[in-house]
Amino acid sequence: MSLPVLDVSKYIQGSPSEKMQFNRELLRGFQAHGFVKLKNHGIERRYIDILMQWCQRFFQLEPSIKASISNKKGPKPQRGYSGVGGENFKRFALDGTGEDYVDVKEHFDQGPRNDTSFPNQWPPETASNNLIGFRSFMEAYFDSMFTLAHQLLSSLEVALELVSGTLTSRCSQNHNELRLNHYPPTTIEEIRNGRVRRTGAHTDYGVLTLLFQDRNGGLEVQDRSVPAPEVKFVPVTADDPYELVVNVADTLQRWTNDIVPAGLHQVTIPAGRRHEAVGRLHDRFSVAYFMKSNREESVGSLSDFVSEERSAKYESISAIDYHKKKHTVLYT
Repeated sequence: MSLPVLDVSKYIQGSPSEKMQFNRELLRGFQAHGFVKLKNHGIERRYIDILMQWCQRFFQLEPSIKASISNKKGPKPQRGYSGVGGENFKRFALDGTGEDYVDVKEHFDQGPRNDTSFPNQWPPETASNNLIGFRSFMEAYFDSMFTLAHQLLSSLEVALELVSGTLTSRCSQNHNELRLNHYPPTTIEEIRNGRVRRTGAHTDYGVLTLLFQDRNGGLEVQDRSVPAPEVKFVPVTADDPYELVVNVADTLQRWTNDIVPAGLHQVTIPAGRRHEAVGRLHDRFSVAYFMKSNREESVGSLSDFVSEERSAKYESISAIDYHKKKHTVLYT
């Protein structure tokens, strides 16, 4: 699928009419697909290259080093390393297949620096493991994405004709998360017979997700032209690793009372190899920044989107309790 590709420079530096056009196209893309791509987003190409290099270096660590900072499973934000099979998206049963599969993916998760409620776990940095500078870079990248995510949310506020700060004020405390993903080599046969997925069908929990991916492909998004209950996925091109893929997550869907639906997606066989019956898939790497609500903020339907004709579809529950509820299903 060719997702809409929006030029962020038109929002940052453009004329009032160009900014308004960006706002409308962002909302239109999210409502049509749950996803858009961004170019000229302000993240330098060299910086993205270094980001992906750090991602690869982390997963090249010895298993014992990664295991030393293992995420402690439970209904809480993830911190540290999770190995293959650590997540069970099959429990959400969103792909319509009913298949019992394993997600063949490992990942590293971090939150904001100095988070005393859910502290980060960092690997040792030594010359021998080629990881000196990892923490400082990842913390700096985490902070840099905060500004861009808020710009996008501000753009949506205008497109939705909301009072400024209606959405952004609910994400002001930087309770966001960052994830490095590695999809180890697997075979087309294993995916086709239903035993494994690279990532099973799911929506994200937060507000927006901002993703950089390599060129190996495999990301698929729901084709919303297909009526329920059938679920069909279409591939997203991955020919430009400097484009930023952005998707709507659950909290934004809940706040807007389904006006802006979350993007259902999965990772599977790349589009260029879907015709093959057998074969080996190469490593795939991606980095996802999850913009999330302030933890004590309600993620119920906002009054701006509720009327006599459109009743509230989502109950009031704090963001952290909603997060814990989801993780209870995902990690047990």
